[in-house]
Amino acid sequence: MTPERVILTAEEARGALGEGMAKVTALVPYLKAEVGPVRWATARTEGTDAIATDGTWLSCRELIDDTHWLQQVVRASGLAISTEDPVIAASIFVQGYAYRLLALSVALATAAGLLPDLDPMNLAVACSRGHIARVAYMAPTVVDFTQRRASVRDALGDEGMADDVLRLILAEAVESHLRLLVTSVRREIRVGERLLWGNIAASASTAFRTMEGCLGRWVMPLGERFFELAPPDLAGLGSFFFLEQEGRHGWFWERTNCCLFDRLPGNIRCSDCSMTPSKERRAAYAASLTSSGDQA
Repeated sequence: MTPERVILTAEEARGALGEGMAKVTALVPYLKAEVGPVRWATARTEGTDAIATDGTWLSCRELIDDTHWLQQVVRASGLAISTEDPVIAASIFVQGYAYRLLALSVALATAAGLLPDLDPMNLAVACSRGHIARVAYMAPTVVDFTQRRASVRDALGDEGMADDVLRLILAEAVESHLRLLVTSVRREIRVGERLLWGNIAASASTAFRTMEGCLGRWVMPLGERFFELAPPDLAGLGSFFFLEQEGRHGWFWERTNCCLFDRLPGNIRCSDCSMTPSKERRAAYAASLTSSGDQA
């Protein structure tokens, strides 16, 4: 079964996405998006100084196409998180960018049965405190793979349907958007390609883990299958780890490379960091179950 690309008028597409985003934000309050045109800052209108102030919209297409402008934005976002190191800034910027793009896609798919197109031409992003925090779907088209009749869980329980939806996310979010971002960032900043892909993999895993926490265990096979279908760039960069203890469970991600977040002031290491020995990391996972309210 192939997801049906619903042909909607611009107003109908905005309405469908608006309803979908209401469902997503009710589940995950920090996942927010604008639906419709926004006014963005550009290198041409703002000069060479990057605009990374809270709430300023940046065209995804212009960021990707104008590598010097992208470099300026990345460096400004780095200053906002207290680093002048362009490599650290690039790593954290790409990770935040990838998470917003993927988290919204996975959330809309699993909570609302919708997928907006992710063409950079039709998207804008905005920063908050140096991190990408919001996305604007400026001229969206929509795939409604449940056709608003079947439940999303039942639709994604069909393996053929699930594969089609996951392939669509991979094609639009990873191949047609994030791959371009990685290439553009690396043209101006000497940051490792594998590092950036590790950040994208971790962002994807967090997107599925977030929705598993909201919707239940039926989301877990989708996350596992996503990586089975993913391009080689996302292979070997981490794996899911399931832990059940005393009636509680956790679904974790264990990275194989480091995002450099621990090099920011405060030296805070991510819970899934590859620099933490596996035994120590898993003991922390177990301890988090003891203190959390996650139910099996």
